[in-house]
Amino acid sequence: MTRTIMSLTVLLLCACQPNQQQPQITAEAPPGKPGELPVKAFAALPLVQQLSLSPDGQFVAFLQNTDGETALVTQDRVGKDVHIVLKSDNEKFRIRSYEWVNNSRLLVRVWYPERRGDLKYIETRMLAINRDGTEEKADLIRIENTVVRRDNNSQFQDNFTVLPDDPKHVLLALDQRELGAPDVYKLDVYSGDKEMVAGNPGYVRSWVYDQQGRARVGMGVIGTTVRIVQRMKEADDWLTFAEYDGVKGGGPQPLGFGEDPEWLYLLADYQGKAAVFKTNLNASTSQMELVYADPKYDVNGELIYSADKKRAIGIDYKAESGKLVYWDKEAQQLQQRIDEALPHRTNRIISSRNKQHVLISSGAAYPPVYYWFDEIKNHISTVIRTYPELKPSQLARPETVHFKARDGLDLEGYLTRPRNPTSSLGRTIIFPHGGPWSRDANDFNFWTQLMANRGWTVFQLNFRGSSGFGDEFEKSGFQRWGLEMQDDITDGVQWLIKEKIADPAKICIVGGSYGGYAALMGLAKTPELYRCGVSLAPVTDLVELLNHSSDMRYLDRHLHAGQAEARLGNWWSDRSRLKETSPVNLAAHFRTPLLLAHGVEDSTVDVSHSREMASALESAGLRDFQYLEMEDADHHLSREQDRLQFFRAMDAFLKKYQ
Repeated sequence: MTRTIMSLTVLLLCACQPNQQQPQITAEAPPGKPGELPVKAFAALPLVQQLSLSPDGQFVAFLQNTDGETALVTQDRVGKDVHIVLKSDNEKFRIRSYEWVNNSRLLVRVWYPERRGDLKYIETRMLAINRDGTEEKADLIRIENTVVRRDNNSQFQDNFTVLPDDPKHVLLALDQRELGAPDVYKLDVYSGDKEMVAGNPGYVRSWVYDQQGRARVGMGVIGTTVRIVQRMKEADDWLTFAEYDGVKGGGPQPLGFGEDPEWLYLLADYQGKAAVFKTNLNASTSQMELVYADPKYDVNGELIYSADKKRAIGIDYKAESGKLVYWDKEAQQLQQRIDEALPHRTNRIISSRNKQHVLISSGAAYPPVYYWFDEIKNHISTVIRTYPELKPSQLARPETVHFKARDGLDLEGYLTRPRNPTSSLGRTIIFPHGGPWSRDANDFNFWTQLMANRGWTVFQLNFRGSSGFGDEFEKSGFQRWGLEMQDDITDGVQWLIKEKIADPAKICIVGGSYGGYAALMGLAKTPELYRCGVSLAPVTDLVELLNHSSDMRYLDRHLHAGQAEARLGNWWSDRSRLKETSPVNLAAHFRTPLLLAHGVEDSTVDVSHSREMASALESAGLRDFQYLEMEDADHHLSREQDRLQFFRAMDAFLKKYQ
């Protein structure tokens, strides 16, 4: 097969041309109806990902996905000196990410699936390579201490941080002395030589570095206790900054340092929701100063740094949609200029050099697009569209809706109606999110856009237990799987019918992971509401999920088991409820057509959940159901071929019930 590597700079120079064509995705079959786009236009991996500038701004690197393969590509800014630095067929290993260390050297993170007996997991590795593909060093990380057992040979070996003003070294967190307790090393990106610069006290799982390149804060676990330690200087002892019960949660979460190494930014509770604080680690008393809080949403996000990577200037988090908040006035003004040029979208500066910026811009009806912003000339031009066949004029525009559950709880959701509905009452898909300790936002979602393109109205609900709406709202879903959490979804269906949005005879439910569980529970508890259902990689047995969470082979298993029990229940005292809310035990209640799908290489929810469910449905005599098992697919359908296989199957299935 011949691979075509695009030249992004040609697009940069020609973006202002009115008829500039973007690289096209080949359609697998003619669309079925006028206005229908091929499944691949939605379900293919983004054409380009992780575009970034070299430190001097003269070179560009990006990941390109083509027909199921991924390549790391570099080029200069005028469209020449193009190199395929590394490529993968996404079979043996997959490119996770990369970073520039200097103007010629890159570090690449890769991962691959692994298993030990019945336990499936991933391992990561790291390699160094020049931007022209030379001097590749795949054995950059060498485990030198034989104390670590061979079968536990440092699972994660790609946790590095680029050092400021040091083009030859990075900081590497590596657990070669003690499994799960990484020390910090200064690693030479050419030779692989490394020197320990911070030893682990024995329980730290992750590190936070200051802008001077020093390990300053450690997040650790002891039993079920989370301990945060800090020190001012490398010669100092580690001091406990905070300690809290990891099962109950609620403790602070370090975010990072700004230019002043004495001040740490962190997330902590403010009026029931996570907010951004800062604290002086060198002060005699530890007091936190509020930096930013959102009255409606948790500010669970990442710090935004200045172009020189030294100053913390804002926070990037999810509100109703993606939101950027700056406490730096210059950054506010710059962002305002960009947002005025690209309205109705979240516009993120992802790479900057000498007032030249690479942006990624996306919104609910705007697939991600990379732009070049020349701050001096005040000019924005298109670099490349990540979904070339999806144009905003073809996509549906979601709206935010609110209603009350049966017990009076306020709920927020997102309603995506097709652009050209065939009737006032829409055929509707209920689309609960995964997690369940996650949330939906009013952002671009290729699932919803595909379904809307097929004429479905799509409803995404942040049911109780969803994250992002405060601690009380999230904990209201604890131990309520299949109960009030499911009732919220049912109440959402009834609200859609009452508001004359949904045709009650044409409602289906579709979901993946926890959403797949919710889809199955909806078909079991309220089969009269649904015409069909699709469940991808679902949990079907809550007792088995609890057992998996307490597997003795996991690091910090006591903490994970305690958290699982708090969220799901006790396997013994709550076993009756757990069994009654496990779809695998409710097969006799199913009478609705169902597509059930699962990947064999799923390390999050084992394929046995769906295999047992399929067997139970067959034994119960359900005739109208399909079981699709994808041999090499993981939980997130990371490979393009797996995504296409599932979405084509789902598309064909749903068309039968329009």
